[in-house]
Amino acid sequence: MSFVLQIIAARMLGLEGLGRFAILYGVLLLVTALVSGFIGDTLTVLDRFDRHVRFTLQLWCVGLSFGAAIAAAFVVMMARFLTPIEAVAFSGAIAIFVLEDTLRRTLMANLLYWKIVIVDLIGLLGALLVLGFLAATVRPSLVIFFLSILGGQLVALFAAVMLLPRSERFLVMRVVKCTSSVPKYGIWRAAQQAVRPGLLTVVRMTILVLVGAAVVGQVEVARIYVAPMMLVVSGASSFLFTSFARNGDTSIRELLGRADRAVLGLAGVSIVVGGLGLLLLPVIGHLVTGQHPLVLAVAGWIFYSISVSAVTPYGALAAVRGRQSAVLGLRVLDSFISFVLAVAVLQTNLTPALIPSALAVGSITGGLLIRQLLLVPALKYELEVPHQVKPKMRDTSASATT
Repeated sequence: MSFVLQIIAARMLGLEGLGRFAILYGVLLLVTALVSGFIGDTLTVLDRFDRHVRFTLQLWCVGLSFGAAIAAAFVVMMARFLTPIEAVAFSGAIAIFVLEDTLRRTLMANLLYWKIVIVDLIGLLGALLVLGFLAATVRPSLVIFFLSILGGQLVALFAAVMLLPRSERFLVMRVVKCTSSVPKYGIWRAAQQAVRPGLLTVVRMTILVLVGAAVVGQVEVARIYVAPMMLVVSGASSFLFTSFARNGDTSIRELLGRADRAVLGLAGVSIVVGGLGLLLLPVIGHLVTGQHPLVLAVAGWIFYSISVSAVTPYGALAAVRGRQSAVLGLRVLDSFISFVLAVAVLQTNLTPALIPSALAVGSITGGLLIRQLLLVPALKYELEVPHQVKPKMRDTSASATT
């Protein structure tokens, strides 16, 4: 849905409007990443059928979804980036987007990816219908895009509920004791999941302050062109996290081999598809985005996609094996490197089209560090003590019965 809406935004709002929309949509994705890491990753790794775990997840999900939505909208309104009406629509879009994403993560935990495709298509159709109706009645603005996101995600939310397995379609209504295992694991995963969207949001805002919204729009046009490839990498990485979590009793040697093959495969696909995209850029670039993407920026986002394929599988494996705090530290380090390089590009009067490449350098560094500093030592330990295989993480702080 995001890909299609951003294409439409590029055509309806222009470069400056797209730049503003990209920053706000980045905030939405940042909030979603926080909640997805806290709730989605936790329900995948811990025993979500334990009533104590499920009740705790429910409370955190509602609190984080609405609390973060209100806080984010308040901040951007106080910064005078949105009017009060725009802020209300933005807040509603965030809350429903996050709740729907939690249900998608539940489908993902059951490996029901074909149902996720159905949910996404229903959400896209709903968003386009709302956007089409509003665009025909009022002038194009950020408000109609937020309302279209809200409407589309609301329809997708109900579809996801209907498509959930019967065993997943229940709430713990009776108050039971909350378990500390949810925040203990979720906090680290939320922070880790927020690193990449947080970095992109900060970089966009830095570009906005230093050179203006139109330049943000130029960089975003190139990212939109590469977005389908990046979505494939992101989807494959999410599948790997679920797969690693469901195979927690498998040896680290086997899982690391699987991660290595995934990294090579994703990088290979990114190189081939990215190269084809560069060749076709003069022909279809304007048709796809309504603008003329900069070749250097498109190449940079392709490089960034390759870097994501390197860092995400290793980070997912290390997190499943209980090293989420160490993964977070390394991800913060590589994001700091990326930010410094991006600022250097702007301060030295180099073309902003180089910013995606600067982001990729830090990202790929993080992937290599996670592999060499966290996973390789675990592999060596397993070889030395061959029968010590870490079991799948489950909550042991509370009984499974009330």
